[in-house]
Amino acid sequence: MVASTSAKPRSEKANKVRAILAGGLVLGVGAAFTLAAWTDNEWVFGQSENGGGPGTKVYQMQQNTWSGSGGAEAWSDQPLSPGGALTFSVNADNLVPGSTVYAPMQLRAVAGSEALVASLTEAAQSVPIDSVTNSSQLYTALRYEAKQGVPRSSCNATGFSSVQNGNIIPAGSNLNTISIPGAATNINLPKGDNVNSGTAVDVCFALTLPTDAPASLQGTKTVPLWKFSSTVGLP
Repeated sequence: MVASTSAKPRSEKANKVRAILAGGLVLGVGAAFTLAAWTDNEWVFGQSENGGGPGTKVYQMQQNTWSGSGGAEAWSDQPLSPGGALTFSVNADNLVPGSTVYAPMQLRAVAGSEALVASLTEAAQSVPIDSVTNSSQLYTALRYEAKQGVPRSSCNATGFSSVQNGNIIPAGSNLNTISIPGAATNINLPKGDNVNSGTAVDVCFALTLPTDAPASLQGTKTVPLWKFSSTVGLP
């Protein structure tokens, strides 16, 4: 009788274990079906009200220094020094005290660009420097002036002096002088359209060897550099 009583609990316990295992299997099947539930996704992409993705405007200018074949119009981008050749008038390499020579150029906004406000932001002597072909003494002695609104045909003594309100750089400035911030020295470049560039703005440089230049400068040359910049957006 004792052995019969002790066997019954073991049988009941085994039945409970089998029931729990069976229940676990059912739960496991149910979990697998839950992971396979139907999914529906919705993607979106960003665009402007005109269609296409968000984008940026174009702010870009070009220069013309008439340095092409035979001094023809030659528009180009010159973002790196020394840039385009600004050619001063005849006898620019034969200056004597008191003489002035002139060089014309133009700036414009390219097709597709917004309007620009440019200024002369850097002025320096080219390198390498030596005592004859790129004299620092001659660079220091020379003076210059720059005006806008002086066309190529008038970039001479008469035409230059006739323009009264176009100063970019005032007369008698050292060659390392840059624009003084302000509307009077700004160069406003109108926008064109997607096909045509904006209207070009004429600029004329006047380079002078002062009357008190020392005789030690005879037979020397120098290579000045200038940079025009137009900036938009946060610094």
